[in-house]
Amino acid sequence: MNKFNAGGWHEISKWEPTSFICWNCGKEVASEKAYATYKAGSGFHHSFIYACPNCNAPTILDDEKKQILLPLPGKEINRLPENIEIIYSEIRKCMQSGCFNGAIMLMRKLIMHIAVEEGDDEGKNFIDYIDFLNNNGIVPKKSKSKADSVRILGNSANHEIENRILEDAQNCFEFIELLLKVNYEFADGEEE
Repeated sequence: MNKFNAGGWHEISKWEPTSFICWNCGKEVASEKAYATYKAGSGFHHSFIYACPNCNAPTILDDEKKQILLPLPGKEINRLPENIEIIYSEIRKCMQSGCFNGAIMLMRKLIMHIAVEEGDDEGKNFIDYIDFLNNNGIVPKKSKSKADSVRILGNSANHEIENRILEDAQNCFEFIELLLKVNYEFADGEEE
């Protein structure tokens, strides 16, 4: 849970400019306008809600100066099949919200959907889907180890107690985004 227990919120004021990437517009900005919490007797402010100078969306920093809602990662990808687009969108929202275990598990699900979309059968083991994608040229030849890293991280997210962190999710996400762009957005179109 994020921490906002340091005091009551006060009216918007000018503060030392703080830089952040706005979760809403994705721009790297600096803002000096913010609401802040103040706890009597502490002598300093704790949590802030900054207004983005580009789009005016609120960006929240908790007592530990951690940004609550991150920018939406990646880009929209053109020409995705509907079932793949839905899962890709959910992955991006999980990453934005800091739900890295969920994002990695959804990336495994997305790989299964891609394999089935490309002609594999449903109901197989995950490793079989990875093999199908590798053996059919859907995973670029020099990216096979990345596909395996998604499998390994996904297995641990699904079957072990250890939690996944931002770096783990970003590593998998970069591969997923590449896979989708190469096979859908940059593809020549329908095969004859």
